Amino acid sequence: MAREKALMCYFFDLIRELMTAALEEVDAGLVEETKKQGYQIEKKNKRYSVLAVKNILQVSAVATYRNTALAVNTLSCFNISHSQVGKLIVQAGKQIKVQQQSEERYDGITQKKKVPVLYLEGDGVVIKGTKKRLEFHRYQVCEDIINLSKTRRKRVQAKEFVSLSRLDALPEIKAYLANTYDLSNTLIISNADGGAGYAKKDFDEIVGYCKQHEHFLDVFHLNKKIKGRLGFMPAMPSKLISAVEFKYDRHLTDVILDTIESNLVDELNTPENHENLRRLRSYLHRRWVDIKPFKMRHLSVIKAIGCCESNHRKYTYRVKGQGKYWSENGAEGILRVLTCIKNNELEYWLSSEFAGGQLDIGDQEELKGAVRASLRKTHEAHLGIHHGAIESLTAGHSYLDDFGRKINQINI
Repeated sequence: MAREKALMCYFFDLIRELMTAALEEVDAGLVEETKKQGYQIEKKNKRYSVLAVKNILQVSAVATYRNTALAVNTLSCFNISHSQVGKLIVQAGKQIKVQQQSEERYDGITQKKKVPVLYLEGDGVVIKGTKKRLEFHRYQVCEDIINLSKTRRKRVQAKEFVSLSRLDALPEIKAYLANTYDLSNTLIISNADGGAGYAKKDFDEIVGYCKQHEHFLDVFHLNKKIKGRLGFMPAMPSKLISAVEFKYDRHLTDVILDTIESNLVDELNTPENHENLRRLRSYLHRRWVDIKPFKMRHLSVIKAIGCCESNHRKYTYRVKGQGKYWSENGAEGILRVLTCIKNNELEYWLSSEFAGGQLDIGDQEELKGAVRASLRKTHEAHLGIHHGAIESLTAGHSYLDDFGRKINQINI
């Protein structure tokens, strides 16, 4: 193991020396040119390459800052502290956000897609903040849903938009739909829990003009609301859910609610129970149109949605639990990174615009020439490494034995 570490360090150092020499040669030429144009050299800060940033961000998407630093320090040729990992995520998140909100990001699109249906969902998730409770807002859109098994489904051409501010996420998804799709002949199927900012009118604003928009109240949240409000009468939630979701009978729903109210006697006759029943009745009446089951709407598609809650896991596993508290910048940064990974766009957003990661060389042959020149230079021997050459093979010799003897001469 010690020998393997010594070899790894030797080759890492050799590669670093070659790149340093090559870049210094290129830099010398660039400095002379830019000085003639009136530029001055500023202090050079420590920066990481785009590939290093991408790798660090990918690890940080599934590990804490400390574990990310441990993985990077163990498996790479440079060291980084957990606080530097946090700063890198904040910096990357800010830069990605600026680019994703740029007005020029869709300039290259010349033709919009025409699809028969789009599935749109949105929801908010509360997390712990260092100063106050934070909530991130998440929207997802896809063109189709494929059944992989009885319990697993896959979204086709899925895209997600996440931010701590709903007012930031809304323009991003609106711009994406407006610049990517021609919705004049498209059926939009949306799904949400009906909370503030997630009603049908809010999705109407996101979609704009389309052929038809059908909005659904999320069944998971509907069941949760009914069971929560009727916790004082355990036998009634299942009956009410059957009347609302399966039979979709407004009269039967009101009869069940009236029956529950008539049974609020003795120990159940409390102001809290009356208030819960009143609020549940109001909730169901306000959202009755959105509750209408999928099969009763006679749509041109046969697949419903409702996977937003399960797709929260990629985010909640990283930002919730284990005593995690987030600053606003830290939360926004990690959420942006997670979204880019989910959309398979992390490399795209980092490739050329990330601060400190751009290598601007007019002619690639210039860099190749500098590398070749650095290879011709004599490099100083590393302390602790024995330099030698493997002789020409002769009869009765094994090149593996010969190489093994040379390796064994490395001073550890």
